[in-house]
Amino acid sequence: MSIAKSRVVLKVGGSLMGNAPELLIYLQEKLKSRPVSAPSVLIVPGGGVFADSIRNLHEKEGISDDAAHWMAILGMEQYAYYLADKSGIRTTDDLNRLTSGISILMPYRLLRSMDPLPHSWDVTSDCIAAWVASILDARLVKVTDVDGVLINGKTVATVDAAKLKEMGESCVDKMLPELLIKDSRDCRVINGNYPERVLAALEEKAVRGTLIKGNI
Repeated sequence: MSIAKSRVVLKVGGSLMGNAPELLIYLQEKLKSRPVSAPSVLIVPGGGVFADSIRNLHEKEGISDDAAHWMAILGMEQYAYYLADKSGIRTTDDLNRLTSGISILMPYRLLRSMDPLPHSWDVTSDCIAAWVASILDARLVKVTDVDGVLINGKTVATVDAAKLKEMGESCVDKMLPELLIKDSRDCRVINGNYPERVLAALEEKAVRGTLIKGNI
């Protein structure tokens, strides 16, 4: 598949809330400058502080897993509104009507219509991004506030999803490795504090980060 025809699902973590709008503006400007080779990019927002507040409610007030699940997805929508307002990038809630360039997914209506994933804190925005990438047959890139997956205190360039699943705790959702294995899909983890790294990942260039290999 050529880069000109490629599509990328870019999961933007809530940990980047302070500089995520500037990151998206940078990406939009850079990709506009090379319209022939640029991939189409769909942003899947994390939950950030919005989902964190739901976690606290879930723990302290004993709300159900189902209620917490949908409230957290609405938290993703709040982050999407924030990103769109600060960056000027358009939003969408319809995977069948995506256009070229960059857009931001409003996930609630889509997920309510299909409800494809378990209702658990093991399944948050990383897993939703992987599910969207599966539907679109897109490459998956996760941007967060760390350089990649740590093993024995060091960032690794590659790791098999099966090994990551055995590790349990890492910088990705606990269930993400399972979804990557099931779909034979890779996921690249990049530090979003370095916009040039994210751009390189979108353009399939060599870049510092971790490639989680689900496609073995």
